[in-house]
Amino acid sequence: MSMLLLSLLSYADRSVLAILSPTILGDLHMTATQYGYAVSVFSVCYMLANPVWGYWIDRKGVWVTIFVAVAVWSVASGAHAFMMGLTGMCLARGVLGFGEGATFPAGLATVAETMPKEKRSFGLGLAYSGGSLGAALAPLLITPIALHYGWRATFVLTAAMGAVWLVLWVVLRSSGLYQARTQERAGEEAKRTKGSLNRNLFATAAVYGLGAAPLAFGLYAAPLYLSKVLHVGQASLGHLLWIPPAGWETGYLFWGWISDRRQMRRAGQPTMLFAAFAAAGFLIVLEPLVVGSAHPVLFTMLLFYAEMFIAGGFVVLSLADGMDAQRKEHSGFLAGFAISSWAAVTGILTPVLGRFFDHKEYFRGLWLVAALPVVGVVVWRVLRSGEDAVSRDGV
Repeated sequence: MSMLLLSLLSYADRSVLAILSPTILGDLHMTATQYGYAVSVFSVCYMLANPVWGYWIDRKGVWVTIFVAVAVWSVASGAHAFMMGLTGMCLARGVLGFGEGATFPAGLATVAETMPKEKRSFGLGLAYSGGSLGAALAPLLITPIALHYGWRATFVLTAAMGAVWLVLWVVLRSSGLYQARTQERAGEEAKRTKGSLNRNLFATAAVYGLGAAPLAFGLYAAPLYLSKVLHVGQASLGHLLWIPPAGWETGYLFWGWISDRRQMRRAGQPTMLFAAFAAAGFLIVLEPLVVGSAHPVLFTMLLFYAEMFIAGGFVVLSLADGMDAQRKEHSGFLAGFAISSWAAVTGILTPVLGRFFDHKEYFRGLWLVAALPVVGVVVWRVLRSGEDAVSRDGV
């Protein structure tokens, strides 16, 4: 539950800028391309920070690492209230991205340490579902505050939420409900970290990073798309932007349950499911037909829901597959490395989408988002096949 709340806080913090992007960009006289650059700065810092935090979680334990990380990103979240242009936005987003890099390595490490193997996929989905839940709740909470008190007040609120979480984290530790890993055990596990880089690790990173590309679109580009293409106002966005993360939330839980039920560790690699996910991802290219329909907003939100549901499956199944291929004591680094690949994809994708949007080439962006999961599945299959061949040869 603590990891669910952690991921909820993380995505609530990072979602505010995207939710209010039409208003903020108008107030600061910024373009969608510049907004894409700021998201890229977040993504690059997030990408670099994930394996670093994962490494320290494996060595020092979850409690102290997460305390430092949440303190850092809460300060950065509050700093968004003072940004005046692109430079301030990039600086605040960069520090926020660095701090939030600890979120999902902590979740995977906690699941690997505390849950039996046959229940880990659902446990992982539950721990990570706070992210999608936070992204879903944020529009409903943030939009009224922004409309009444201004967009800067919303970032003060997210900083305060981080402070509350830190207090609860200390209470949890002092109550004895959370038992931190001992230094001796951490040292022993750190010694076993050597040699954790292998083809399976890169395979997991590829299918996670590229397969979950629709999450980047749903989180960062969907508000601008709805505003520019369907002319949805800021107040109405608050009533709509919970829908795509709701698909992500149900995707986490449903596919985690399916993974455990099918016992994929015994049934073999989930090649067919990954391929089906990649094919289903092309639902988003139906959007041109939806725009011309009688109810374009409704059908657009259903498509976005479906895309996020599929992307949630990519996340859970890729990490479940990765945990089977890696040693448990490397779980923090595995999550950090895989999520870094998604951050790298996001950092490249968002400025490209911003440029497409500035030039009104919206549907080219949709085709790009749909194609990336296919590339991820192909790379994953090639790398896993190579690792299987190495294992058979006894190398």
